[in-house]
Amino acid sequence: MRPLPRTRGFTLFELLVVIALIGISIGLVGIGVGKGLHSAHERRALVEVVQALRAARVQAIVTGQPAQTRFDLNNGLFQAPQQKARQLPADMQMQLHTAEGLGSAFEFYPDGGSSGGNLLLTREAKKWRIDVNWLTGSVQLRMLK
Repeated sequence: MRPLPRTRGFTLFELLVVIALIGISIGLVGIGVGKGLHSAHERRALVEVVQALRAARVQAIVTGQPAQTRFDLNNGLFQAPQQKARQLPADMQMQLHTAEGLGSAFEFYPDGGSSGGNLLLTREAKKWRIDVNWLTGSVQLRMLK
């Protein structure tokens, strides 16, 4: 009788190393996805604020009446005319600099102008500034270093 040929398989140690490597790579992918979602929430919030300001400007021009975008600085809320209030991410802070007497709002006028000013948004070490031009009413978003 001939002995059976010996087949080589994987040892238990080799299988454990492979499983550990798979676990580490899944963890790294999860961290990357989490950071990507964090950045996506930032971008969405910034775009919504800019859109709310621009919507107020358009409404003032179209209706011939002043229109405001209002901000609740304590609760991180903002609202354009005829739109529902929107919430910034909980860890995003804002500081508003605008004309005296308006409170925490930017006002846009039928000629396209505005009360002017800027809105400073911060989240962790990142800072953005939204400038509202008083003469033209244009709204510009800039990332600060």
